[in-house]
Amino acid sequence: MYRMIFRGKKALSIFLTALALALAFASNSPAAATAITQVYGTASDGTILHWVAHTPSTPGPWPAVLIIHGGGFDAGTPTDSAESVICAQDLADAGYLALSIEYRLAPPGRLAGQVSSGRFPDQPNDIKVAVRAARSDSRCTGQVGSVGGSAGGAHTAFAATTGTKGDDRIDVGVSLSGAYDFTDFSPNPDLATYTKKVINYVGVTSANTTALQAASAAWQVDQSASPLLLINTVEDPMPYSQLPDMIAKLDTAGVTNYQAFSLPGHQHSFSYWPTVKDQALAFLAAGFAGVVPPPPSPAPTPGALDARQLLNVSTRTRVENGDGVTVGGFIVTGANAKRVVLRGLGPSLAQSGLGATLSDPLLQLFDGNGILVESNDNWKPPGSLTADLIPANTSESLLTAILPAGNYTAVLSGVGGGSGVALFELYDLDPKSSRVSNISTRGETGTGADVIIGGFIIGGTDSTKVIVRALGPSLGSLGLAGALQDPVLELHDSNGALLFSNDNWRSTQEQQIIDTTIPPTNDRESAIVATLAPGNYTAIVSGAGGSTGVGLVEVYDLQSR
Repeated sequence: MYRMIFRGKKALSIFLTALALALAFASNSPAAATAITQVYGTASDGTILHWVAHTPSTPGPWPAVLIIHGGGFDAGTPTDSAESVICAQDLADAGYLALSIEYRLAPPGRLAGQVSSGRFPDQPNDIKVAVRAARSDSRCTGQVGSVGGSAGGAHTAFAATTGTKGDDRIDVGVSLSGAYDFTDFSPNPDLATYTKKVINYVGVTSANTTALQAASAAWQVDQSASPLLLINTVEDPMPYSQLPDMIAKLDTAGVTNYQAFSLPGHQHSFSYWPTVKDQALAFLAAGFAGVVPPPPSPAPTPGALDARQLLNVSTRTRVENGDGVTVGGFIVTGANAKRVVLRGLGPSLAQSGLGATLSDPLLQLFDGNGILVESNDNWKPPGSLTADLIPANTSESLLTAILPAGNYTAVLSGVGGGSGVALFELYDLDPKSSRVSNISTRGETGTGADVIIGGFIIGGTDSTKVIVRALGPSLGSLGLAGALQDPVLELHDSNGALLFSNDNWRSTQEQQIIDTTIPPTNDRESAIVATLAPGNYTAIVSGAGGSTGVGLVEVYDLQSR
């Protein structure tokens, strides 16, 4: 993607008109053939504002959809992204008056004739001018929505949560990779860029919470919010935590007319428009019609996933440094993105009589490519979670995530190299939409209270066939130092009764374990195959003869493989 900054009104007008004409000749679609550049209004500082209008081939009037470009709040034009132009054409082909708008830009990318800074609230004010202009346009039915990407996604969400309905608030919005909570600087590979852009846009010199909240859609949400479809990718350059931040605020306010999901990969903003086009068009149609937005597509087969599920896992280990941190891996399968909660607990375990607990846990979530998705040190009010999921101590960690199918890893460590006994937990908040089909946790296996204790919950109504494995020697073959050389595995029910035990997997159930196709690779490792009724279970991993080292406990749902 490239950026252009124009220094004169005439140059801008010539460029936009020429580009619109070029697109018209390059495409045979009716929408592209009628793209024209027009003035839609005047900003408060006298800046003339333009949009590129794509009109459908069907008789009007039509509902209008604003296409709001990105560019970090300080750059971009209505047509600097080929994907956003395609979006406008697709909207016109679907029967919408598609209006790709410009708005004032924060320094250094000011529009021609702009004398104001372009910082908040200049940009949302320009978008409100566009909403009013679209409503009163003779080609429009009076209904106005928006599709925005990146900074434009942030503006779309802000335009859906502020202003007056029927006037300068949009009726429905689609946000692609939007920023919603400017106060959240959660670690992310692109955090430095995000922080710089947000602070520049709001016009503060540091993380001024009050000013950043005023400009954040997540902090403007109330029950009157217009329908919103929120989408990002797991490796999105926009910090992933922005999506769960917004969802928490919507849920807390009692908003039900929204949909949110994540896609795999690293795409950003309008680059994944072709992937989500059909769902976005359906969402816009439902929003304009005033009906409940459609569920994510493809929808799960009714009843297909409600009989057997792994719902929750919790593993207590001793967290050390280096290879001794706790590593929790899990696999999400199914058609739809899954909403999960991850927790890293330490100080609150002392209430159960445990000594030497981890005083300040740090929790990080990585995707299957090893890219940091989200992290948390010291949880903040999550809004939409039930009280039983909120950590008891403010030094503990909490993450919420909406994850597409794939492999994920959570790493639980101590801030500043701290060590101690800690608990890693994963909760499946929507078990009917997809599955958590495998859960594994690697940690330091000690003696006494420092053995690995893995708890899991079987949900649904039917029994579920699982394999529980305890690995150690094979970890050493992967280069892990200090691996547990002879793990022993026990499986207990919710009353603490011992159901099964195993030391050296070939000693019992050898053929059953082989039939799962995932037997341990070392004969000294342990495994148990069991068909378990719905309920709570605990797997305990210790070292034979009181030995210690890094071990791994994992549970596979065999009926989802």
